[in-house]
Parts: sequence; structure tokens; C-alpha cells
Amino acid sequence: MKLLHKDEFIANEIKFYFIKNKIKEGEKLPSERELSDFFGVQRATVRAAYDILEEEGIIGIKERSGRYMGHSRITINLQEIKSFSDKMSEIGIGLQSKLMAFEFLEADKVLSRKMKLPIGTPVNKITRVRKAVRGEKVVPVAIEYAYIPEEMAPKLMKYDLEERSLFEILSSEYGRVPKRDDQIIEIVYANEFESKTLKVDKLTALVKKSGITYDKDDNVLQYLHAIMNKEWLQYEQRNEMIENKVKEVLHHGL
Repeated sequence: MKLLHKDEFIANEIKFYFIKNKIKEGEKLPSERELSDFFGVQRATVRAAYDILEEEGIIGIKERSGRYMGHSRITINLQEIKSFSDKMSEIGIGLQSKLMAFEFLEADKVLSRKMKLPIGTPVNKITRVRKAVRGEKVVPVAIEYAYIPEEMAPKLMKYDLEERSLFEILSSEYGRVPKRDDQIIEIVYANEFESKTLKVDKLTALVKKSGITYDKDDNVLQYLHAIMNKEWLQYEQRNEMIENKVKEVLHHGL
């Protein structure tokens, strides 16, 4: 277990403060002096905590103006299975999905190895661009390539893959409920297509998420390869016991 320094404790407390006070994107944040009085710590500690939150992309600084609340980030817990649409809904941001391609193919040697299925297995390949909707602004967040075995979801193309969650379709239409997945998270650099689609500069650092989703019987439901804008993401692997201990120390140990 990693022991947190006081500035890290305060950074967590400030996050709770943001939630409790329902601070919205773009709203100006309290000064270092205000928060040092509120938490009963030195201004240097608050400054260091704010630096942590800035590095995490939670807050931003406007020169000669102060600190402001940044946009919400999609929290991806490596121990839970949720659809992308559910994750967006959790942070109060709308989602648009654009279907770029729907293809029928047979698993070649490479895809067979990735999906742990025999060569020649019929597979549906779905390519979608996922976009965050913030008022009138629409921002592309991720490019997803989903590979679904035809046996698990026959005639999948007849369903609306722009308006409906793929997990929801698999569950409600086919009785295939995702139960667990294996994930690999990497940093990659935007190629020409990714930079154009996600509206970032070429060679911008992006997050690549790949892995297999299984149902309760360990059938392969999906192999996912997603390229995502890291400015919209944060990853965590939660441990409830550690979280409760941190909260206890924060409230009684400062």
C-alpha cells in the first residue's frame, strides 16, 4: 500500500470538495488562502495539491486570472465492466456514436491469436467514433474497433449501433451479459487518421485500450481495440478498504 503525502491527501479532499459543492466546468476555484483556511493547512500544501490536480487534468490555470474547473473525465476502473455510454452518463456528458464501418470477416492468424478463437471463425467488425456532447460542442473522444463473434450475435447489423450501447444490445437481444474482461492499457502516438478523426496533432500521445470481454460461461463476446484521447480519461483500480482508510485519515488525521 502506498502511503500518501499530505498534499496528496489534500488533493483528494479537494476532489470531494468539488463534488460536494457541485462545482461545474469552467467555474473559478477558491484561492489557496481560502482552501488553506478551510482545511487548516499551509498554503504551500494547497498549492502542491492544486499542482497534482492540474497534472491530472482536473483543473486548469488561466494566466492572471486564477484556477478553473476543467471538464469531467471518464473514469475507467480496471476492475469493473461498463459500457462507454454508461461511463459518459456517470459524469453527466452526452454521447454521440458515429458508425464508420460494419464488416463481416473471418479471423486470420493475428485476430485468432488476439481473440483466442480458431482461424476462420466468422466475426463482425464494428468501427465507431465516440464523441462527447457538451452543450452545442461535440468533441471526438475515441475510435473503437469492436470484433464480435458472429455466433454470439447473429444478424447484429440490424440493430442501431449509433443510438444503442453494444453491451446493451448483447444483453437484451442475445442474452449475452458481459461479466469480465482482460485489458491492456498502452500509450501510442497519433497517426494521420487518428489525428484527423480525434482532432489532435499528429504524434499526440493517446491511450490504446485492448482486451477481451467474456460472458459468465467464459465465451468470448468481444475483442476491443480502442484509441482514446487521454485528456478525457483517467484510470483507476479501486480498493474499497484503502479508500475508506484514506477518508478516515483525511477527516481525523490532519
